[in-house]
Amino acid sequence: MLVFKRNIYSPVERPQSSDTNNHLLDCYNFVFNSLLADRDLFLGLDQLNQEEGDDRFKLFFPHASRFGSLGIINAISKQLLEGLVNPDKWYQMNAYHLCYLYDSLTSTLEEYSYESPEQRIELFPELNGEPIDFDQFLETYFMNTAFLMDLDRFNGMDSEEKEDRGFIDSCLFGAINRLVPSKEEINLQQIDNPYI
Repeated sequence: MLVFKRNIYSPVERPQSSDTNNHLLDCYNFVFNSLLADRDLFLGLDQLNQEEGDDRFKLFFPHASRFGSLGIINAISKQLLEGLVNPDKWYQMNAYHLCYLYDSLTSTLEEYSYESPEQRIELFPELNGEPIDFDQFLETYFMNTAFLMDLDRFNGMDSEEKEDRGFIDSCLFGAINRLVPSKEEINLQQIDNPYI
């Protein structure tokens, strides 16, 4: 199971009022559907010639493609899907994982946004076709989105400023500076259940 800022495996809370739709969203299902759709996407990209495959890969994963090839991002995707559905272990994600997941979820959100109301309901019935507040989702479930930061801005901060902002992920420097992740950085880190 993957560790987020807030537990996505908890039952979906049903609000008393309908001020916001996001707390209706089944977040586990949102992440699962996105990762599952990417499995088909990677198979399709692998079938294309190198140049066309690379172009489409960069289009679908604009942030993650800066530090990883199709093969690397595919490996990260597989790790996340396997970690998400493994009920026996908890896994900590790093900046490389979160950056890829951000791109993946953004694609799912974009697809959902352009669908007809009927198709939206089919994708996420709990929302009844209403929009997803992605910014609120990120605020609630992602530790941070520092991996999106401009590399000059990040590199201009001293270590104290980075620590004050909570930028403590050892992979953050690599993800922002477009360094290819090592095998250890691609793999999820197993930890104890952080929610108990």
